[in-house]
Amino acid sequence: MAYTPATIGVSGLIIPTYQDIIAYLVAQYQQIYGPTVYLAPDSADYQDLAVRALQASDVNQAVAAVYLAFNPLYAIGPSLDLVGVLIGTARKNATFSTAQVTISGTSGTVITNGVAQDTSSNLWNLPGTVTIGLGGTIVVNATAQQIGVITANPGAINRIATPVAGWTGVTNVAAAVAGQPVEADSAYRARLLVAQTKPSLTLLAGTAAAVAGVSGVTRSVVYENDNGYTASYGFCNTSGTSVTRLTGYPFDSSMAGAAMIINGVSYAIASVGGASAVTLSSSAGSLTAANFAIGNFPSQGPKNSITTVVEGGSDTDVASAIYGNAGIGALTNGTTSVVITDPVNGNLSKAIGFDRLSYTAIYIGITVHPLAGWSTAVQAQIQTDLVNYLNSVGIGNAIIYGELYGAALQASANSSPTFSIRSLVSGTQAAATTATFSSGANTITVAVATNIANGQAVVGTGIAPGTTVSGVSGTTITLSANTTALGSSTPVTFFATGTVDIPINYDSAAQGVNANVAVMTV
Repeated sequence: MAYTPATIGVSGLIIPTYQDIIAYLVAQYQQIYGPTVYLAPDSADYQDLAVRALQASDVNQAVAAVYLAFNPLYAIGPSLDLVGVLIGTARKNATFSTAQVTISGTSGTVITNGVAQDTSSNLWNLPGTVTIGLGGTIVVNATAQQIGVITANPGAINRIATPVAGWTGVTNVAAAVAGQPVEADSAYRARLLVAQTKPSLTLLAGTAAAVAGVSGVTRSVVYENDNGYTASYGFCNTSGTSVTRLTGYPFDSSMAGAAMIINGVSYAIASVGGASAVTLSSSAGSLTAANFAIGNFPSQGPKNSITTVVEGGSDTDVASAIYGNAGIGALTNGTTSVVITDPVNGNLSKAIGFDRLSYTAIYIGITVHPLAGWSTAVQAQIQTDLVNYLNSVGIGNAIIYGELYGAALQASANSSPTFSIRSLVSGTQAAATTATFSSGANTITVAVATNIANGQAVVGTGIAPGTTVSGVSGTTITLSANTTALGSSTPVTFFATGTVDIPINYDSAAQGVNANVAVMTV
């Protein structure tokens, strides 16, 4: 198009392209020196004009970036922080991982500024002063010295980094609560867009924004049920008229006669057999992990209530955010309850309920074939990308099997792939990995056969991709395909499920850790 100066009008920002600018400069030059002047691309005069055109274009691009930085959809980095200041929602800083550790030793021993260490050499600070109790143990909270995502599986924090006479041992029974890195632009941008609804006319949107803005809250969701009966949604199995709930808020007797939408088809609930079972008035056939909704999707929880699911933040701060924004007369449902006193009228108080986020551990076994450019760094990146994907999925959202492939492939260069995926299995049960040795063409002997059953996917070096368990007899496992000769210490991993989407309950989120993601080569 013809050259026009950079302007901001009713259509927004309009800036000329580099081609528009160079064409304009050439035309102006010819008006001054005549149309016959030599201005081919190889001429010195044209090169000079091209440099000037590039400078002008660069300035215009900077103007465009400044213009777009006023919109949280396009602002990045410091510009996004400035937008957050205007909205009143700051970017969340990085946090430290914490873990409950059991300190053991001689009763009465005082540990000052003690430090423990985990199997990955990460250091964990104990409270300033710890006194071992009468029973020879004490449970305290330890904080990782390094800020950000530091993980520690149960039993991993097991070393004394600062020896003290009388202190003999340390361990963590439960996994550490991982800290968070500085909030990424993508997460911050999404929260800013939600935060803009805080002063909205919709009380539900305002409540969700207030909870999301609480210091320390990393993920949250608010569900509303304005129906006269208990609503639910999630995943279920069907067999004729029988329905079994896999995820979602429990069924109750008030649902009898209500409509139940299963995979987009409406059925009437004839009767309720319990928290996880209903009978339909007509057959839904045989379905596995089918989507269902009862009531006004995505409502759930007791009638006339809101159910808030929260990760992070203090109980009091979360409850205060709900109290200050929830609608009048609505039940605040949840297993965590905090009594909040009205900040204006101290004689008024109310118990506010919400649910703390629970976690569904996901186990993944992926077998890849190395190509040119493969390295152990690529192998580690596959594991990291899969873990990051699992931990990025929203509350109550299913793990989509196909997206696991997409997450893994991020570690491969688009122009020259460094590996190809031969098999990928996933599940919610702990994988059993045991030392094995070959005892036949399609049989192996394992040291322990716990949690191994027919139909499970099997992955490991020397085992063909897609192999499953076809028989279990003691510690002898029959496979669906032949194996190569296995050494006495060859690791073989058995997964409880395989190539299906994994439903996640409404009050839970997928959890990925490196120890649960196995990347093998073939």
